[in-house]
Amino acid sequence: MRAQRTVSSGLENTVGKYEFVPYISPMKSARRTYQRRRVGALFIVAVVALALHTGGGAGADPEPLRYTVAPGDTLWDIALENTSPWEDPRPRVEEIREANDIPDATIYPGMRLELPRSG
Repeated sequence: MRAQRTVSSGLENTVGKYEFVPYISPMKSARRTYQRRRVGALFIVAVVALALHTGGGAGADPEPLRYTVAPGDTLWDIALENTSPWEDPRPRVEEIREANDIPDATIYPGMRLELPRSG
């Protein structure tokens, strides 16, 4: 025959009950507080880093690109190289002319042009 274990009726499962193990509840509470503080500090650091990253160039004009005219170049070709395929290059030609004080569309090899950044 198998021996049966009997549990006396006076014993209870006391795991996790505050009155039997008084240090469990304060430990859990302290751990949660510590975790909340870490998450809060991480959130604040992330917000500050994002603010510094996005605000670093605030108010600054973008640097214009420099371009040296090669033989055979035209303002149209230069504007096409620096314009998205779906955009019309004509406004870009005018921007380049105005930025470099070119009265007409005549450019010469060796001229240094400033190409204003768009957007």
